[in-house]
Amino acid sequence: MRSVNFDDLVNELKKTNYFLAIAGGLVGVLIGSYFRALRWRYFLNPIKENISMKNLFPPIMIGYMLNSVIPRGGEFTRPIILARNEDISKAASFGTILVERIFDVLSVLGAFGISLFAFRDKLGAAFPEYNVEKIALISSLGTLAVIVFIIVVIFNFEKSEHIIEKITSKFFPEKFQIKIKKFFSSTMSGFLFIKYPKDYLPIFIYTVLIWIMYLLSAYITFFACGINNLNLVDANLVLTMITFAMFLPLPGNSAGAFHYICTGTLVNIFGIDREVAFGYATVNHLTGFILQILIGAYYFFKENYKVKDLQS
Repeated sequence: MRSVNFDDLVNELKKTNYFLAIAGGLVGVLIGSYFRALRWRYFLNPIKENISMKNLFPPIMIGYMLNSVIPRGGEFTRPIILARNEDISKAASFGTILVERIFDVLSVLGAFGISLFAFRDKLGAAFPEYNVEKIALISSLGTLAVIVFIIVVIFNFEKSEHIIEKITSKFFPEKFQIKIKKFFSSTMSGFLFIKYPKDYLPIFIYTVLIWIMYLLSAYITFFACGINNLNLVDANLVLTMITFAMFLPLPGNSAGAFHYICTGTLVNIFGIDREVAFGYATVNHLTGFILQILIGAYYFFKENYKVKDLQS
């Protein structure tokens, strides 16, 4: 903020086409979330088949609303709402959220790979304080290690349970051992989709569609802010960078990190004026933030939920 002229920023915000900004936000928040709900159904099929969209989409939007206020709060309320509506285990439902996050990370890493190929030299110069390639490599290896671990556990479930029993028996009384084993078993059931190869293709397609919706949202918002010289590949880099920022569990949808990374990318890599870049970051972030709050609140009250309903 120190290097942004406030008056110039206000002028940029006044020139923004908010119709386009809202349209872009709706593409990401509404359509992207709808595809997310469709993908979630496939993760849940081994637990309970063909769950209705009316019980999948609202928890996602309510979860986003809570994430906007309480860092990662929605990650815990989503499975609680679904579990109560569909009479399934909360831990199993939570397990599918973990699956979803792994796929989100894979999406970002895949998109970042494209960006790294296209902007390798510029990225290093734009963010000299970070070794971008090293961060990407460590993230990829870490994600791969988690995936391999989960696959090993799923296909050796009885042995895994036995190992958990042996470990917990050394440190916890029997009643806690039982609870830990039950939680482990239920949570890991959220990963059982791995045993159903027929679902791999639709899961992949919905994962790609989710990213495309977010990409279109970022791209449309370029035009809303008067940035007319960037293409979809450029938008992919901006989206990838701000998604990394969004992974940070900060209040207000990681506002500070979002603005810093987004502005830095536009200024240092694409030569966009700082006030225009910061205006884009503000409009992009605020549009998504407000839409998530409004749509989440709509479903919260439409479904007649109370705060106690979101507590385990």
